[in-house]
Amino acid sequence: MAYIIGAAVLIWGLWQFFSQQDRPANSAGNTPQPTPPRPTQAEAMLEAVAASMTVGVYCALGDGNLDNRETATLRRWKDEFLKKVGDEGSAIIGRAMEAEIQRSLRGVSEERLHQACLKQHSLPIELRSMTMGLAFEIVAADKKIEPAELASLQKVARLLAIPEETFKRLEEKYLKPIQVAAATSGQVSGSDHERLVGIDSGWPKDRKLAQLTSEFAKYNARMQTARDDTQRAQCRKMLEIIADLREELLTGRKPNRNPPPQPRPTANNAPKPATPSTPRPTPSIPAPVGSKDEILIGVDLNLTPRQKLAFLEGEEARWKGRMANQLPPAALAKCETALQAIRRLRNVYQAQL
Repeated sequence: MAYIIGAAVLIWGLWQFFSQQDRPANSAGNTPQPTPPRPTQAEAMLEAVAASMTVGVYCALGDGNLDNRETATLRRWKDEFLKKVGDEGSAIIGRAMEAEIQRSLRGVSEERLHQACLKQHSLPIELRSMTMGLAFEIVAADKKIEPAELASLQKVARLLAIPEETFKRLEEKYLKPIQVAAATSGQVSGSDHERLVGIDSGWPKDRKLAQLTSEFAKYNARMQTARDDTQRAQCRKMLEIIADLREELLTGRKPNRNPPPQPRPTANNAPKPATPSTPRPTPSIPAPVGSKDEILIGVDLNLTPRQKLAFLEGEEARWKGRMANQLPPAALAKCETALQAIRRLRNVYQAQL
């Protein structure tokens, strides 16, 4: 819908521009007197659209490097935009955008960025949001998110007056998958985990805990609907990260997930070699068996009591959310059964603390 609105506005503006250029002299045949050049509405609109290329290159340079994938994303976005505009104005707009790219590749100063965003203020919010989307696509093109790039996106959003909900939607679409992949593979330090789950370090403790509960419920629901093992493993790792953050908030100590080192065998306790007549037995560790309530709710028995309590909070929010809908009696009874099991399990886990 944004493309259609933008194309209609641009075509109307260009039609006005050409109408002014083709207008004949006055009826008396007198040559009109020269006046100081002033940009027409169509010219201003053309400059505003071309300025999206300046914004894109600025964000591409946010980490100090211009990756080939970033420039390829910029040109692909430009080509797709021109296809939506149509033949009426695509040639003129395309030349203006390409000229802006060539100029910006030599560097984009803070002043030029401000001027580009100021020009875009004449465009509808739909087109400014498209420019913001381009900035996000370019930053995500190399599959790495640097703090300087995040700062560039936030600056552009302020200058373009992008609504906060639009920024969050684009962040969730383009950046969050890359950040989650980095965090679950151990490439992100613990100090970045709060930002990953949407927590501001200046928030009070209660607000942080509420955000962690919401994120836990979100990733738990995603894990239930994940289509492949990789997605499920990422969700499971995010649940661990969230549980660790919650435990640290409650206890003030960082949880240690590293298992204790196993004692090295000595001459006294070294296992005896197996013989053909006495084969070495294979040690078997019985898998933990959960209670009926734990099986019903899907509690991971390897979690600590605090992590289990965090899991229960997310599950309780999910089941209560279901009850808010118009459910048939059987489904409603299932929700009530699950909530009763959660209450019983909460009492058990709290007693284990």
